[in-house]
Amino acid sequence: MATRHDIRNAFSLPVNGQGGSGNPLYVGLGGYSTIQAALNAAQEGETVFVQPGTYIENLVVTTDYVTIVGAQVSGYGRPDIVAEAGGPALTVTAQGFVARGCRFVTEDDDAVVQEGNGFRYEDCVFDGGNSEAVTDALVRLKGNADDDSFTASEGVIVGCLFRGSLGFGLLFDTGDAPNNGVGCTDDVVRDCRFYGNTAADIATADTGGGVYSAKNCIIEFNVFAAPKNKATWIDFTTSNGGAASDQTGCIAGNYFNDDNIDATAVAMVGTGFCFVGNYDTVGVQDGSGLD
Repeated sequence: MATRHDIRNAFSLPVNGQGGSGNPLYVGLGGYSTIQAALNAAQEGETVFVQPGTYIENLVVTTDYVTIVGAQVSGYGRPDIVAEAGGPALTVTAQGFVARGCRFVTEDDDAVVQEGNGFRYEDCVFDGGNSEAVTDALVRLKGNADDDSFTASEGVIVGCLFRGSLGFGLLFDTGDAPNNGVGCTDDVVRDCRFYGNTAADIATADTGGGVYSAKNCIIEFNVFAAPKNKATWIDFTTSNGGAASDQTGCIAGNYFNDDNIDATAVAMVGTGFCFVGNYDTVGVQDGSGLD
């Protein structure tokens, strides 16, 4: 078996370079035995490299600017982070968090709860479980109940796969007190794939009783696949007590596996959203039929 030294040299694994001591932390192959132990030891700006394998954990990230990287073999072999019963696989209450090349699996809750700002998920897989509630999500973006500056805003989700949720794929949610009234702003969802999610693939929620769930969000170049002609792909109809124009964004360049995108398949409140250059099985849709 390769030693820790061999793995470090063989892959030439980079450090994230966002500050801190710059020392990578390793999980598996002579490093930390759990991801949480490495996260607990990580300082701001440090990177945790996780070897392929299955990790049954409910991870909590509280340190700013920490990165988790799946140390893939031959371009594949993501580590599987599977939630223990009764909680998400990952909860982030810190800013500047990054996850690359990881798989997050839920059992009976959300798979990931993101509360801190400035996050990035890249080349990750989010999988559903057999005991999810219909209100659960693979990724829930929401405000932190203890810090009203954390609203899961200014984040990027790129090149990821959302599949098999008994609830939702991605939810923009209002935060609990003191963040009730504040939703997510300036988030980008790009180049992702959604399929097999029972409810809407992307939607808003209102667990905090707020004014809006999402503002200035960008949803672009994604593929909304199976099943064909789904009842609702995107649902932004939850205005949460505020004006309809409080929820705003741009939905552009996406593909929907649907013969006729209408106001049920893509549901939005008011005029705060633009819908341009999207495709269904017939051709380009300009959004005029969604008003």
